[in-house]
Amino acid sequence: LLRSAKNDDVLKAKLLGFLQGEAQRLKSAALTNLLEPVATAALGKVRETIEGVIQRLEEQDNQDTEKQTWCASELKSNEKNRRSKTVMVDELNADIDRLNASIISLGEDIGSMQKDLSDSAEAMANATEIRQQEKSMNAATIEEAQKAQAAVLEAINALKEFYESSGLALVQRSKEPAMTGAYGGMTSETGGVVSLLETISADFARLEADTKSEEQSAAEEFDKLSSDYKINKAEKETDLKHLQSTKVEKTSQLATKGSELQSGEQELAAALQYYEELKPPCVKGGEAWKEREEQRQEELESLKKAMDIMSAASA
Repeated sequence: LLRSAKNDDVLKAKLLGFLQGEAQRLKSAALTNLLEPVATAALGKVRETIEGVIQRLEEQDNQDTEKQTWCASELKSNEKNRRSKTVMVDELNADIDRLNASIISLGEDIGSMQKDLSDSAEAMANATEIRQQEKSMNAATIEEAQKAQAAVLEAINALKEFYESSGLALVQRSKEPAMTGAYGGMTSETGGVVSLLETISADFARLEADTKSEEQSAAEEFDKLSSDYKINKAEKETDLKHLQSTKVEKTSQLATKGSELQSGEQELAAALQYYEELKPPCVKGGEAWKEREEQRQEELESLKKAMDIMSAASA
């Protein structure tokens, strides 16, 4: 019995020396805390104590492994989420820039189109006013020419009646002046007056015809101008409605993109915030895990060697 007790003391001393050396080498609190129980407890109790420490370290290792697995999954998911939200926000900003540029361009095109329509309407109004004035002047000219022709014809007829009633009708056609028993005037002069009146009447008739021709040409030209204006106006109004409709559509799209951007920025901010929350336990903590894992594995290795020392002694 004394020999057995002595052997136990030798084994405990050997075991204690080994554990003390490993605790110092590894700077291990777990092994340091184990020294007193090993020194004071019975050898059988020492085995239980070491096995308990081994179990506790293995449980800690499993817990850390689970945490590392969870962190790796969360970091990967968060990185994917941050990347996708960043791409989405960038794309939405680009879409908004394009829509703003398009809306500005459409606004300029609409303004230009409205000005063209206004200028065309003003030009057509001026042309219509000029045409009305021209038409009134031509009508007045034609009326005056017709009245003048009627007055000249009336004068010619009056002269002819006067000549016939005075017996000067035949003499009027004579090329030489002659005297009758009674005074009949100069036949060349009377003939010249009728000829002059007929020339004046022909001038008025030509003025009437020319004015009517000019009026017809002017009317046809104005009708063509008016027709072209109406066609051009209809085309531009159609284009204007299309531009305005497109601008309304783009403005609606801009509002939608703005709402999507606001939501996207909030989601990105949340992802970034979550990443900041993951940093302490998962990024910085990951480095500590690696150190703890290496430390724990060496501690477990030392404890298993201690168990081997005890097993070898009892064999």
